[in-house]
Amino acid sequence: MSFLRMVSIVGFSSVLILGGCSSKKEAPNNDDPTIGYEDEDKGSSINTGDGYGFTDFDLSIKKDGKKIEVDYEDVKPSDAEYINEFQKVNKEGNDAIDSMHKMFMEVLLDSDTTKEEAIERILKWYGLDDYDEFELDVKYTDNKSLDIEEKK
Repeated sequence: MSFLRMVSIVGFSSVLILGGCSSKKEAPNNDDPTIGYEDEDKGSSINTGDGYGFTDFDLSIKKDGKKIEVDYEDVKPSDAEYINEFQKVNKEGNDAIDSMHKMFMEVLLDSDTTKEEAIERILKWYGLDDYDEFELDVKYTDNKSLDIEEKK
């Protein structure tokens, strides 16, 4: 039994030593991206991981005397504000951004989003079927903008 045990240990050690020797001369370069985003030329976006795709997002929805207000600026996140009187929410700074992040990720507006699509997605997110006033001003990273001002 001792001889069998000794052969097993020597065999296992040999496998470990030989497995550690590699014929590769250098480590792979993982800094070169092999996968790209097809619209990378549009600037930073949620798809490229560089942000939400916009530098400024101002939203105001009013209905039945209540309002929702979202104010986000990429350069001053500490000034962010989020008010939702339907859910009795009033947040500023990082707390506001945490609440906005969920909406931004679900609604996913980009510079190709139409006014109708933006209104529909945002109303759906907030569970609203209609509005009295809807104002949205978005400045995208590709220097395009979306401006909506509607009253019913």
